[in-house]
Amino acid sequence: MAAFDVSDDSEMPVTPHDLAVAEPGVAISHVAEPERQRLRAELLAIGGRSPLLHYTDVPEVGIDITKAHPSSLPTFITGQSTLLSNLFRDEVALLQARRAADAITAKNVELRTVRGINAVHLAVGLATWRQGEESLTAPVLLRPLAIRRRGMVGDGPDFELKLQGGFIVNPELVAALDEQFGIGLDGESLALLAHADGVFKPQPVIDRLRGLTAHIDSFTVQPRLVVSTFADVARGLHRDVAAAGRSPLDHRVLNALAGHSSDRAALADPGAPVPVTSPDRRAPANDALLLDADDEQEAVIAAIAAGRSFTVATLPGTGGTQTVVNAIGALVADHKRVLVVSPRRSSLEGIRLRLAKVGLPGLAVTPPTLQRDLIRAIGRNEKAEAPQLAEVDEALVRLRSVLLDYRGTLGGKHPQLGVSPLDTLRELTRICAADPTLATSVRLDIDALAAVAADRTGAAERLALAARLGEFRFGPNDSPWYGVSFNSTAAATQTHALAKRLHQREVPLLLERGYELIAQTRMRPFETIDELGDYLLLLRGIRDSLDKFKRSAFERPLGEMITALGSRRDSAEMSGPQRRRLRRLAREYVRPGVHVADLHEALERIQAQRTQWQRYVEIGVVPEVPLGLGDVQVAWQRVHEDLDGLDAPLGRERGERLAALPVAELVRTLAGLAADSDVMENLQERVALRAELASMGLDPLLTELSVRHVAEDRVADELEYVWWQSALEAMLRTERALLGANTSVVDRLERDFRLVDEAHAAASGPLLAWRLSQKWQMGLIDQPAEAAALKRALTRGSLAPKTLVDAAPTLTRTLAPAWLATPYDVPLLPEGLDFDAVLLVDAGGICLAEAAPAIRRARQIVAFGDPATQRPSPFTIGIGAEVGVEVAPDSEADRVAFDDVSVFERLAEVLPVMTLTKSYRAGGEDLAELVNDAFYGGEIMSLPWAGSYLGRGSLSVDYVENGTGTPDPISGAVESTKAEVERIVTLVAEHAVNRPSESLMVVTASPRHAERLRHEITVKFAERPELAEFASRDSAEPFAVLTLEQSVAESRDRVIFSLGYGLTRHGRVLSDFGDLSTPDGERLLTVGMTRARRSMVIVSSIRPSAFDERKLEHGASTLMDILAGVAERSRHGNLEDLADPLTRVLARELRALGVDCALGYRGTLALVAKHEGKAVVAESDPEVHGSSLRETLRLRPQVLRRLGWHYVRVHAFDLYSDPAAVAARIAGVLGVVASDPRPVDTTTQPISTILE
Repeated sequence: MAAFDVSDDSEMPVTPHDLAVAEPGVAISHVAEPERQRLRAELLAIGGRSPLLHYTDVPEVGIDITKAHPSSLPTFITGQSTLLSNLFRDEVALLQARRAADAITAKNVELRTVRGINAVHLAVGLATWRQGEESLTAPVLLRPLAIRRRGMVGDGPDFELKLQGGFIVNPELVAALDEQFGIGLDGESLALLAHADGVFKPQPVIDRLRGLTAHIDSFTVQPRLVVSTFADVARGLHRDVAAAGRSPLDHRVLNALAGHSSDRAALADPGAPVPVTSPDRRAPANDALLLDADDEQEAVIAAIAAGRSFTVATLPGTGGTQTVVNAIGALVADHKRVLVVSPRRSSLEGIRLRLAKVGLPGLAVTPPTLQRDLIRAIGRNEKAEAPQLAEVDEALVRLRSVLLDYRGTLGGKHPQLGVSPLDTLRELTRICAADPTLATSVRLDIDALAAVAADRTGAAERLALAARLGEFRFGPNDSPWYGVSFNSTAAATQTHALAKRLHQREVPLLLERGYELIAQTRMRPFETIDELGDYLLLLRGIRDSLDKFKRSAFERPLGEMITALGSRRDSAEMSGPQRRRLRRLAREYVRPGVHVADLHEALERIQAQRTQWQRYVEIGVVPEVPLGLGDVQVAWQRVHEDLDGLDAPLGRERGERLAALPVAELVRTLAGLAADSDVMENLQERVALRAELASMGLDPLLTELSVRHVAEDRVADELEYVWWQSALEAMLRTERALLGANTSVVDRLERDFRLVDEAHAAASGPLLAWRLSQKWQMGLIDQPAEAAALKRALTRGSLAPKTLVDAAPTLTRTLAPAWLATPYDVPLLPEGLDFDAVLLVDAGGICLAEAAPAIRRARQIVAFGDPATQRPSPFTIGIGAEVGVEVAPDSEADRVAFDDVSVFERLAEVLPVMTLTKSYRAGGEDLAELVNDAFYGGEIMSLPWAGSYLGRGSLSVDYVENGTGTPDPISGAVESTKAEVERIVTLVAEHAVNRPSESLMVVTASPRHAERLRHEITVKFAERPELAEFASRDSAEPFAVLTLEQSVAESRDRVIFSLGYGLTRHGRVLSDFGDLSTPDGERLLTVGMTRARRSMVIVSSIRPSAFDERKLEHGASTLMDILAGVAERSRHGNLEDLADPLTRVLARELRALGVDCALGYRGTLALVAKHEGKAVVAESDPEVHGSSLRETLRLRPQVLRRLGWHYVRVHAFDLYSDPAAVAARIAGVLGVVASDPRPVDTTTQPISTILE
């Protein structure tokens, strides 16, 4: 239900439900109606008295060209540039014209830059009449005119005048004649009378007007030519919101601001946050921003595209314009129509230029240049070609996928280990830097890594305990007892006793008797106990064979006899007689009386014994059975069993068995085992501890620590190094996405990505242009009648928005999807021209009344503004007070109080607020830091300027000596001292000579000082052509001297801030500093301090110590605090201790090369270095991880280069494996050449070695 304001004479609250059908004395109105009436009244007062109806006809206000020299008038009227000194040859007339021209130029600068109003016109004919008690003076014909200072003539400035556009009849004169006298004028037809036969002749127009008003006694028309500020905005704005028969201001946002509860509640609900897809995950078809954007800007654009209404606080340098351009592109791509409104001409021009730069000229049209913009749009549509993006987008997706996998794996946690490869590189670098001696070759498998991962601290504590118990005092080569395991202490004691017995008695006895025994046989000496056993077994076998066979059986060949005794199938070729003969011969070897059951088997056994025997003896030695064989056999058996008993606890198997050791080694080993040693101390505890650590997979490390006898205080570091190094190698082996740590491949992929991503981004504008051209071509086919009407309208001359919409309503939506307008041009837009979205830019500089015509046309409203530097202020179009002409109010509207609360602040009451905080202004870091701290609470985030790192400050104070003067008798202030004026002239001249390509602006708090500076600069520079050319050249950012209020819409590379106030001749400081001492002084100071992009010089005749703080107020007090703090401003400390270990190692290498570098510079740059005027930023994976590929690989390097840095991208793998090579590369960028080659740092292992 709509809200109503219901009241009667008793002023008791009444609701609509309380009312009967007829309720006398009760008035019903919408709750917003009082606010609507206030807005209408305020709109009538905007711009002050209209010079289109109330022109003040005095010499100080206008240049009366009627009195100009006749020889120069034709040149002037035909539109050629004409100097004021040529129009007025008489010195008195020129002086008078110069004063008026000076006032007109100053007013023109103010209106054009701050309001976007081109008010300067040539008026042809002045009509005067009376309406009641009021006297009116109005121009008849108007033609736009450009005016600017141009050199000097005599002792004063000269001015250049040039007519532009065509003549029109004063629309307010037409409206006044109709409203007051019922005289209807066709302004367009009347204007055509002045161009009969192609020659400008204004007399027919004047005659026609005189004829129509002949019956009005007071009405006269004077044939005058006058240059002044002729414009009116109030009546157009008022008519726009006060149309009869309807409520144009009935809009939910305006209603909410006026107190409508339900509308206010609906707007206050922000809804669910709009999701923003990262550029890394966005399909190329959906990644169509016209300009690059950061994450904050993308969030704003996404909310706009989603149809949300909200406000955006645009802090200085945070990319508000490019965000608006991107929003326009997104809305137009979504087939929406958008209106951008800003009072700043520079903002609208910046949007238009950026759209043209991305291939969209004419996309956004403006009412004053509608015809030209439409022709450009048509030309763009006719020439548009479809960009070939298939291969580019395919490559983009492919490269993005590989790089994202690489980056994700590099920074992603391993599922079993819980760490990333990047973590391992950091930790290994930190560990090796702390202790370069760590270089163990032990590596743990993945299971061991996973087992220890959860509690490396606990594992380290167990290792330290083992070291404390002496586990690592003995290694495998130090004691044979190393690594033994016993179930009990008793078992250990028994085993040690066994080792002693074997060493002291059993083994020596066996060896002695064994060597004696073997010596009888002429066999070579045995080498191991096992071999002695083989000897004994052989000798026993030979003894058994000799017990049954004669010795000759070992001396003669047995092969044929063995074959004859075998199966006939195995020797079929042998004849029966031969077989029988050989069998008889075999039986002859058997000793008499001995029965051999299986002669064939027995002979085979003798043959094997003969073969084995021959291995142990020299050729020809016959086997013999030594004496004492049985005793030695018994001793051997006992010793062998005892040695096997030692093998079990010692963990010896197969070739490592004691019996298998060479005799000399066996003796040494037994001596070691038998010796009393500390290795047996705490054996049981160490065995249990070792088993626990071995279960974690740390057995290889235990062995390594024992071999190296690592001390207790180092085992934790050893474990850390082994774990991290093993983890790195394991991940490199298993994670293909890491590309084998081949950073040259990564460099190539990143380089290709930058090229492809840039090509994709550059195609967004042409792609949108192509889509619009397709819609345009289809529209021409579908709407032939509109196409013909549009063609006729475009060829007719100037084109009004209403004419366009009436002629081609459908085609207009395609041809002009975006409109740019100042708040004062919005009423020119017809009612049928609806907008899906209205973007209020610089909304902090206009009040609600000025924005109401735009708001009422909007389905969606987004306001951009900076309340710290922008604030609405009243203004007048006509010239009056500036030149001392008093202008009295002529209506109630003139006395309406101005609303100094901006529409941005009002909308922020009912709409959500978003903020852009990332500043991209190039240079001026000291200045930006001061502004950020003083006016924005440190909220602005920006990257440092290289100039500051190199010692080139961007903010300085120049104190002028002898800046004294006499107080003004009216204001009491000491303004514009001679010394300060001369100092400013010198600084401007120095800039013009040394930096002519950089733009410059002088800003001052004193209007009188500004005027005097303009005059002195013009006079002084007139003597030197190169200086005069700099001061007067027409460029995008010309040199200017402006007051604080005039500078609000301007910015330059460099700014000179001249206070403009000085000391009395007695050295006293007065407390009045003009606008700075007013309640608005804080904002104006913020404006002045944020106009410079690179550097600012503050020029003051007064030092902070001379001020009395108790007498200073508002902006003046803040300025003095700034002046006092400039010299004391300290640099940010470099966060070296908090720097990444990889970066610290790189810094160490750079310093070894003699390069000056800093870590954690200004808290935003990981490593910076400088040498002989060059500065470089080096960023590695730790710094870029977490941002999008586009941000880290393309946008951030671009910003840093624009800030004066050389940019070097380095990789974490390179920093770990070869930091010296990385340092050499950076040094090469800086021009540093190493005097002598240094050896490669081997405290870390190269990645190539790891991969092998």
